[in-house]
Amino acid sequence: MKQKGGILQAQDLPLNLNNRRAPMWLGWVGLIVIEATLFTALITSFFVLRMTSPEWPIGGIQRPELLLPTIGTALLLASSIPAYWADHRGRNGDLRSLRIGLITGLIIIVAFLGLKFYEYSHAGYSWSTNAYGSVVFFIMGFHLSHVIALVLKTIVVLVAAARGYFSKQRSVGIQTNGMYWHFVVVVWLPLYFTLYLSHYIFGIKGG
Repeated sequence: MKQKGGILQAQDLPLNLNNRRAPMWLGWVGLIVIEATLFTALITSFFVLRMTSPEWPIGGIQRPELLLPTIGTALLLASSIPAYWADHRGRNGDLRSLRIGLITGLIIIVAFLGLKFYEYSHAGYSWSTNAYGSVVFFIMGFHLSHVIALVLKTIVVLVAAARGYFSKQRSVGIQTNGMYWHFVVVVWLPLYFTLYLSHYIFGIKGG
């Protein structure tokens, strides 16, 4: 790298890191590791509470039905398909396909959010009902906050794409958005098992 009079010249600096060495990419990897740790702690709390409680669910709460959560899980998984396509096309400079894929994925994600808000507004208990309600609502709320953050982040990417910010040589923002999208989807699977399937696999206690 050339220097003039011991001073590094601006034209000698890299304009953009478009790979896994980019600070943005490394930052999002670190964030995902932290978030995965938090989700693991929440799942552990759920099962510790289950093991130490004489009845489960506590207070005569009925175990959750599987229909709506399973539909929601299918929607969330399906959203990864257009998101992956958008990510792949966007990295190659196809911003039109990037926008189509992200908008399609967003529609599916918003449908998932609507389903979850409907489900928990009719749950028959709240976060303040008892310890079971608290841990369930906290876990669900924590994940939904990530889904909402994903929606907002994707809107920012769409606006940047509409303004021509991205290109084949500048796509790290597209990459990190896709990375976060798939994290939000994948982390839902152990939550689906914990909040719903575990009641049917391990049964109910007491009551």
